[in-house]
Formats: sequence, structure tokens, C-alpha cells
Amino acid sequence: MVNIDLRKNKKELHGNKKIRVNASLDQDTHNKLKKLSISCDMTKTMLAYEIIKLAVNHTDIIEHLQERYNKDDRYRIVPIKENGKIQY
Repeated sequence: MVNIDLRKNKKELHGNKKIRVNASLDQDTHNKLKKLSISCDMTKTMLAYEIIKLAVNHTDIIEHLQERYNKDDRYRIVPIKENGKIQY
């Protein structure tokens, strides 16, 4: 079996200026994040970064969130796949 380390070092992840986002989690979500981060051998912060990056770059998740929470269609975004990347 081939084991590939997909984790990136901090320098690769934060080529641009770091932006701090403080999320307040309920206890159940925190416990799940903690267990998953241990399973993936990464910090909770790093795992949260990967999850957020996945969410904002996945058209189905973007659509789901907007269907559920968007209150004003003027602010609805339309994700477009351009050169293999999601733009909006």
C-alpha cells in the first residue's frame, strides 16, 4: 500500500497573509472535529481549514448552503468552474 501525505506545511498553505477566523463550536461538533483531526494526524485548526476550503470550493455545498440560508437573491453567488478552479 502506498501512503501519500497530502498535508501541506504552513508556508505552502499561507502564501498570502493569514486571516484569522474564530469559530465557536457546540460541544458535539468540537468532539467530532477533535476525533477526526486525531484520525487524520493533523491539528483541529488545520482540519477546520481543510473543511472550509473544501466547502467554499464545492458547487454542491455552495448550493446547499444558499438554498438553506440565503435570504436575498441579490447576494446569491453563482459558482463557475474555470480552469479547474471554482470562481465566484
